[in-house]
Amino acid sequence: MPQIRIDTSELTYPWFWLAGHLPHFLDGSVPGGAAVDLEPGDYPFQQTRARACDVGFRVTPAGNVDFDAGYDHLLRGRGTGTLHVVGVPVTIDPTGATHPVLPMWGGCREPIGSARHTVRMPPGTAYELRLGMVPSRVLEFSVATDGRVDYRREFERALSGRGTDCLTVDLDTLSRSGGPARPRGRRARPRP
Repeated sequence: MPQIRIDTSELTYPWFWLAGHLPHFLDGSVPGGAAVDLEPGDYPFQQTRARACDVGFRVTPAGNVDFDAGYDHLLRGRGTGTLHVVGVPVTIDPTGATHPVLPMWGGCREPIGSARHTVRMPPGTAYELRLGMVPSRVLEFSVATDGRVDYRREFERALSGRGTDCLTVDLDTLSRSGGPARPRGRRARPRP
């Protein structure tokens, strides 16, 4: 079984999971990347437990990394034994009250304060922000392969920036109303 290294050191939050292939999340920012034994085949890259990101890779029979050419700006390492996950930059801009916002992916442990903060992340539809550190309201959003953000209409009072690479979180709206509850059902999909 080939050993592949997965280097996520360029992502802001570097923890990842390969659902069904790894028993737990790994920190891919360790020097040289996290070593994983993978059979030849296709693998979805994942930073949340709920859903895989919108980018994946292949392990060839020769034990090398491969991926679709459309992901060249998101991934590096084709033809080698190391996958470098680069992602896209997205700015999170909390405005209003001084409550911290906690990104709920990639092993984030420190909330974002009230200043604009640019993060590198892979595209996907299962990203969540939580107001504060304790269980609270959750806002869901998605990121397209070009870094544009999207979210469902239920979140329009608290989020803005749809179609740009900057997600603005209105903390005053969240503080007054307790924020929108996480709706059940389908997740926001990035727009082409």
